[in-house]
Amino acid sequence: MQTQRRGAWPRVALRASVAAAIAGSASAQGIYPGDLPKDGYKLPGGIEPVLHLRSYYFGQDNTSDVESEAWAAGGWAGLRTPWLGEMVQFGLLGYGSFKLWGPEGEGGTRLLTADQDSIAVLGVAFGALRLGDQTITLYRQLINRPFINPQDNRMVPNTFEAYTAGGATGALSYTGGYIAKIKPRDANSFRWMSQAAGSSDHQGVVFAGATYTFDKDRNGYVRLDEQYGIDTFNSFYADVRYPMAIDGNTTVVLGAQAYPQSAVGDKQIGSFSTWGYGLQAAVSYGPFGAQLYWTQTGKDRDTLNPYGDHASYLNLMQVAFNTAGEKAWAIGGTVDFGPLGAPGLSAAAIYASGSDRIAFATGAALGNRNETNVRLDYAFPKGSAAAGLSGAIRYSWLREDGTPQTGTQLRVYVNYDVRF
Repeated sequence: MQTQRRGAWPRVALRASVAAAIAGSASAQGIYPGDLPKDGYKLPGGIEPVLHLRSYYFGQDNTSDVESEAWAAGGWAGLRTPWLGEMVQFGLLGYGSFKLWGPEGEGGTRLLTADQDSIAVLGVAFGALRLGDQTITLYRQLINRPFINPQDNRMVPNTFEAYTAGGATGALSYTGGYIAKIKPRDANSFRWMSQAAGSSDHQGVVFAGATYTFDKDRNGYVRLDEQYGIDTFNSFYADVRYPMAIDGNTTVVLGAQAYPQSAVGDKQIGSFSTWGYGLQAAVSYGPFGAQLYWTQTGKDRDTLNPYGDHASYLNLMQVAFNTAGEKAWAIGGTVDFGPLGAPGLSAAAIYASGSDRIAFATGAALGNRNETNVRLDYAFPKGSAAAGLSGAIRYSWLREDGTPQTGTQLRVYVNYDVRF
């Protein structure tokens, strides 16, 4: 049975209310090369100012009774030029997560560094060249692919030092390039991609990806991604999403994903070959939704995600159900309260259960586990005086056979995408 942290909830309530009061956030993760919004405020020279404020409280008491807690404020600020000569664009963005609260010895929240220090870093600094329908982007930038992504679920996202190209033709969009370094979401500096994967070498990742949409609303797609970590490991990812409109109020969505992984080259993080796959089915009826999921992982080792969020359908708040041999299922539900008279308010819950887990190094059996997540989100509607302001409360319970207690996690955060 879970024991409450000593004196934690009065502190949580106070910090959550203050966080909501001072809140702030930004546009999703930062800026990418692209056309500037036509109706946005511009500085002299047509330069777009970008400001996203965020405040975030995170508290966790894990299944081993290890506590992590922090409260931070910050976000990101920067500039993006228009397309100069219709061909060249520049963008700069600084990220900050400044400590408001962080007890010594309770790090690990990833809002701050592991030592509970503040974060301040120039995370985006790109030059982009547009040639027809293709865009070449150089140096520090955001990349958003299944296993290489911003993982923007704390104060600041992952960003990358990379050299990429991408574009689209009709229903097909594509991207690829070379990524040298990553700035993790809880770090002040960039490090080599191979080091993030667990190697001591200085190597990067070559990647390529493509998405083909096959319905008029672009909600159905087939996606393929290749991620080759030089002398570390390779990941291939494929998924398909197929929506079916039953009537004006009802939609069914079916999906499947697969992601084999294996050591390559000098195999500096060990020799292995593993895989994961997932299935999903979802139905929405008006403002209500329900989802079912199934995932399974190969027995050779856990699937890896050192460069961002895990792509599994069952990547929940505390675990991704990606341990070697693990078989997992989940059921979830969502409600959009807008049509019910509360625009901007939504809620969701999911329960997932995993079994047949093993320690890949020894083959020893590990305990079954289950996780429950609940969340409540609110965003002020467009056109209102507080447009751009949003907030969320998320709570999670993780139970695992053979561990001392239930692991709990609370996240409270507010974002404000400042409109100039």
